[in-house]
Amino acid sequence: MVLNIFPRREKPAALPAPELERTLPEPSVEALDGDGAKKTTRRGTRGGRGRRKPAAELAEATSESPEAAETPEPEPAAPKAPAARRSRAPKAAAPVEAEPEPVPAPEVTAAPAPRRSAARKAEPASSASQADLSALIKVVEAQGKQLEQIARAQEELVRRAPGAPGAALARVGVFVDAANVELAIDRLRTRVDWRKVLNLISEGRSIVRAIAYSPVHDDPGVSIETQRFAEPFLGKGYKVVTKPLKRFADGTIKANVDIEMACDIIEMLDRLDVVCLVSGDGDFQRLVEVIQAKGIRVEVLAVGSSTAASLRNAADQFVDLQGIIQKVKA
Repeated sequence: MVLNIFPRREKPAALPAPELERTLPEPSVEALDGDGAKKTTRRGTRGGRGRRKPAAELAEATSESPEAAETPEPEPAAPKAPAARRSRAPKAAAPVEAEPEPVPAPEVTAAPAPRRSAARKAEPASSASQADLSALIKVVEAQGKQLEQIARAQEELVRRAPGAPGAALARVGVFVDAANVELAIDRLRTRVDWRKVLNLISEGRSIVRAIAYSPVHDDPGVSIETQRFAEPFLGKGYKVVTKPLKRFADGTIKANVDIEMACDIIEMLDRLDVVCLVSGDGDFQRLVEVIQAKGIRVEVLAVGSSTAASLRNAADQFVDLQGIIQKVKA
């Protein structure tokens, strides 16, 4: 038998729940019709409760409900501080069983391979240096030749300088137009010793060649000693070059030796320093200019009254036989 030693408490009677008065907001004047009746709103088929109201209606609803206007906006939540990253401890590596060391094979020393890349790189550099060296050698050789030419020119100037100590004597070539100068001397009614003339020309200088060009009789039986223009130069240190006279049908006689003189002078220019032209013929003006263009001095010796002005002006020096006639008179 179970004895109930604890008295049972009686449950209190349940009180009736108080009725909550439901207060509804009074309808606004705008929601009523003109006669005070409540305006019924028709809910359309589009949307429903989830339909978004336009901005104008939303503003009106906000102004109508003072509770919504007074409700303060929620403050933005403060940004949470980033949580500290937990540092993970590195996992302990699993123990690796040691493999048995392999037995080393005997070393074989091979010969070092030639460095082809370095040699190939050195080839263009060496070829470029060789090209520069060859160009430099050519420049030096050209400069050496120029210096040799300058030295020879200086020696030539010293040798040609009259009266210079140790200077070589100037080389002179004497070329005589015998017919031209003998006819001019005949007008002076005198005779000239052509050896004295040659000695006067060669004072302080060296005579390389003295040539007299003379026309002779066209008869080969006539001896040269009896020739009018050749006889004064025989045995006086001159070489006599003759040319036979030419007789024309009208009876005129011509013996021009200008071509022979010009050819001989041009051929001997490389061995002469001074050309002495004994003639007053103006046809030799161009010959004088050619000789001077070679750097050779030209002296003209003739009778002043029978010498062309063009030849006298072209010469480097003109000597009038009439002025020295007393020194060279026969």
